[in-house]
Amino acid sequence: MYHNSFSGLNCVSTESIKKESTFDSVLEEKWVKAQQNGIFRYVLKIPDSKILEGKYQFLIQLNIDRGCKKRSPENITSMNQLFNEKQFNFTKIVSEEQIMNLDNIDKDDIIAVNVSPIEYCHSLLLPQRCKRLPQIITKYSLFKAIELFSLSSSPYLRMAFNSLCAHASVNHLHWHLYYLNWRMLLEYIDLEEYAGPVQILEKYPAKGFCIKYSNVQNMDDFVNWAFLIVNYLQNTEIAHNVYITRGKLSIAEEYKDIRIYIWVRKSMTGVKNINAFNPAAPELFGHLSIKCQEIGRKLMLYCFIELYQNKIFHAVAS
Repeated sequence: MYHNSFSGLNCVSTESIKKESTFDSVLEEKWVKAQQNGIFRYVLKIPDSKILEGKYQFLIQLNIDRGCKKRSPENITSMNQLFNEKQFNFTKIVSEEQIMNLDNIDKDDIIAVNVSPIEYCHSLLLPQRCKRLPQIITKYSLFKAIELFSLSSSPYLRMAFNSLCAHASVNHLHWHLYYLNWRMLLEYIDLEEYAGPVQILEKYPAKGFCIKYSNVQNMDDFVNWAFLIVNYLQNTEIAHNVYITRGKLSIAEEYKDIRIYIWVRKSMTGVKNINAFNPAAPELFGHLSIKCQEIGRKLMLYCFIELYQNKIFHAVAS
């Protein structure tokens, strides 16, 4: 059991949306300052955002700079690939990129800016950074992600994890976090019962698992159930993506819940083509960051459902 410094998860209400938490204010202030100081590889510009027609309401955003200015990804060959000190890793980032120290004297748990952002305040949670762990979810890192998520009063904070062979670009343990100021279908979509508090995302092209905090009402159980799934996937070398978002019962309801989505997918090995459409955790959630206008036009035409259903996923457990 990990120490919990708060009595319960902050699931957000209408009143809390009106006032930023200290965490939100500090994150925004330091992220904006880092961008103004030229720390990023590019200034975030999203010239076009559009909700695609259809029942899934995918959000497509054009971010050309990420395709041509992002750091070259690492060559990922295995789910069990060891940490390589010679490759880029987060012990090598400069102090200006490190914007929050999470109550840790030796700066082992920090938040750093993502120098190639996809959205506003895009940053990285780097748990136990100095231990040089590979990109494999530990129970400690999952707990820290949920704990950090709860510090925000924004309904639009999102967190994401891409495993090795599921479009992780760096083999050093990290979680993504950013604000996505759009109402998204997976905040309230109906789920099918599966086992215990674990439910199935069935009525969606990217089928997966989901755990809602309201089904457990206990921090340790919330983390343990999610970790049970991802740990099994890692041990059996099955690639996966994880996404954390606020949740609610319907589009008209208040945000009173937190959802953890877990997708099981076919492994992708080699060096990722940063100019291609690489559906990782945000894309599976419905947030499509497109680096090329031509790809965007094709997605608008085909809605990429065939890509989701036939080319990416293992079957979800029946």
